[in-house]
Amino acid sequence: MMERRFEDRPALRIGVRVRDRIGQVLVSPTRNITANGAFIETGRADLSSEAVLWVDLPDPDVEGGWTNIPALVVHHHPDGVGVMFSRPYTALGRLRAHQPRRRAA
Repeated sequence: MMERRFEDRPALRIGVRVRDRIGQVLVSPTRNITANGAFIETGRADLSSEAVLWVDLPDPDVEGGWTNIPALVVHHHPDGVGVMFSRPYTALGRLRAHQPRRRAA
């Protein structure tokens, strides 16, 4: 069962690494992000709805500097995909503190 979550998503561009089920790696920025999900600018990548992706997100508190969170593709746009994370991205608060706050369009 998929829970729909709607919340204000601040415009925040952070570089993430995205891996699909066959292991292809795509390095892309987020357009907006919350602890529960993000819009990732993947371009015209062939990612279907309900596909599971593995998203590496920056986290200075873990060994290697990245945390890996499985994510579900919930919507498409010509320049990217919206995803819901399987668990909260807890490092987001620390990253926001270092970047100016803008609102997504």
